[in-house]
Amino acid sequence: MISHSPDETFEFARQLGGQLTGSMVILLSGDLGAGKTVFAKGIAAALGIDPRDVTSPSFTLINTHRGDRTFHHVDLYRLDSIGGVDLGLDEMFESDAVTVIEWAERLNVLPQGSIQVRIEYISDSERNITVADAI
Repeated sequence: MISHSPDETFEFARQLGGQLTGSMVILLSGDLGAGKTVFAKGIAAALGIDPRDVTSPSFTLINTHRGDRTFHHVDLYRLDSIGGVDLGLDEMFESDAVTVIEWAERLNVLPQGSIQVRIEYISDSERNITVADAI
């Protein structure tokens, strides 16, 4: 999908989020400023969470929001990898929640059944968004 604006990225993610059932992990990757947090806001909106409440958890690593479903927003930007660091991700993956992980390429192991979303720059106003199963 080619997005021509942050609003289009948000709407695409909101539509994807509306299709999610059960426990789900979405792995976001892309350059700094590509739109990963905008994408996370769209998923959150689909879950009944005010997108204004969703900010990049770069310093806290994990923010949890409650809406129609629980939404875990994880940002691994400040970590080289999570090898040896216990963030409690396994427990999040096992709950009936949606977990969105920014900078997912820093995970040592990708959760089974997760969805990979890659956001790439085309130009200042355009992004290429690719969605694929992780495993």
